[in-house]
Amino acid sequence: MDSRAKGEYMRGSTRMATKGVAPRFSSAKPKRMRKKKQSRIYQLAMLGLIAFVFLSPDAREFVLSKWAEAQDYAKAGLAPHQVYPLEADYTMVRSIELWNNGSQEGRLLEAIPVPVNVSSNENGPVSFAYEDGTSIEKQQIQTIKSIKLRIDGETIDIPNGAVPQKSRENAYITLLGNEVWWPAKGTGDDLCKHGPCVRVHYTVPPSQYARFDFQVSLSSTTHTWWHSTRMDGKIEGKAEGISVDRSGTFQDVDNRGAGTRGTLFASTLNWYDRNPNGAANWAIDGRIASAPTIAQTAAAIEASLPSNLKNNAYAFARATFDWLNDNVPYDNNAPITARSGEQCLDDGIGDCDEQSNAFMSIMRIKGLPAWYVFGALSDSNFNVWQGHAWAYVMLPLSAEYCEANNIILHTCYVEGVVDVVNHKWLTHTPTAYIDWIEQAPSTNVDGYYSGGSMSSNLARLRSFATQGNAEITGGTWNNKWLEESFI
Repeated sequence: MDSRAKGEYMRGSTRMATKGVAPRFSSAKPKRMRKKKQSRIYQLAMLGLIAFVFLSPDAREFVLSKWAEAQDYAKAGLAPHQVYPLEADYTMVRSIELWNNGSQEGRLLEAIPVPVNVSSNENGPVSFAYEDGTSIEKQQIQTIKSIKLRIDGETIDIPNGAVPQKSRENAYITLLGNEVWWPAKGTGDDLCKHGPCVRVHYTVPPSQYARFDFQVSLSSTTHTWWHSTRMDGKIEGKAEGISVDRSGTFQDVDNRGAGTRGTLFASTLNWYDRNPNGAANWAIDGRIASAPTIAQTAAAIEASLPSNLKNNAYAFARATFDWLNDNVPYDNNAPITARSGEQCLDDGIGDCDEQSNAFMSIMRIKGLPAWYVFGALSDSNFNVWQGHAWAYVMLPLSAEYCEANNIILHTCYVEGVVDVVNHKWLTHTPTAYIDWIEQAPSTNVDGYYSGGSMSSNLARLRSFATQGNAEITGGTWNNKWLEESFI
């Protein structure tokens, strides 16, 4: 990737809500009448208070909960938000442009990630499985329709998932003599380092310009893993989503999803060394000795939670999400090599990769599995695209909730999107094009980032665009930017 995602939208003046001031109107009533009215209001308030005092404890708790819901509803109405489509069909084009300003032939060896279908639960066959043998099926949140490579005036059809594979020995040779193939995963230059990809070996003569386009047609739909009154009821996944009341503990991770996510993405405190041949440079790190700021921040977030929620997996993850939004602004001039989670917090600023590194580092401390997802992000109208990186997190539902709803325990969890810089909590939107979801080991991440090689006399620009117009269906919804209080 030439540059990492500056993939945030509606984040400038709308980051903080501005309280509106209602117009004031003078009253034409005499002072005596106003005093009588004030007296009646005071009397009604006292009657309400006395009535509340004499309610049963359960009734008082019910009234307080409804009052809290009313307050939350009022706050949501004033909160800044971003509008997203519910569903969209579109064609995304990744363009690779090359300039050879030298006197020698230039050579490029490109690796283009091949996107795949993505469901609401990539770790299991269904969303939930029930004790009676029934289940809630997974939802497809990204469905690939077709993939094409337009190169040298030709169009090459790429099979979905790059299967069956094509080795370099059987590469497609274009009319200009350039090679195209989609091989197996491996570490060699002829293979795909991170997962499914298309490899292109391209030659650019001196003083020449060249371009080829990778074109993906897909369907994408909004999905949420969040059970909340703030989430639009039209959105799939809400009913079986997680909330603070449904959440399990940190210890529940090991007996959800056969424990595979915990083993892969939470069993060690450090992950993804960006400098494997020298002094270690871990992108994600929760060790006190090497990441003291991460450790201190995690401790402060835990301390901010009520005593009954300190072991609540959802509460800790959500509080971390809110803390980063409040304390780490977006960096439009981030360094070429992404900051680690520790560096991001030390500098107090970060782009999408860096804030995701910080979030995932804090999750590691509590043993909550979190992993990368890479791709591109557009605005709500699919007019502007930028490369992007964000995170997934796995959260267990509580054993009590699972048993009460007859859900088989090991299927009783969610794994959902956390996009810190775009305020998307446990929600996928069609504007997020998923290129690749991380697979262990962490060396795969470096394979995604590297994306091939080229001779020094070449200049390369990678960019994203929508071909034609996106077909938006199902209407839109508002993603409100509002903290979740646990007090």
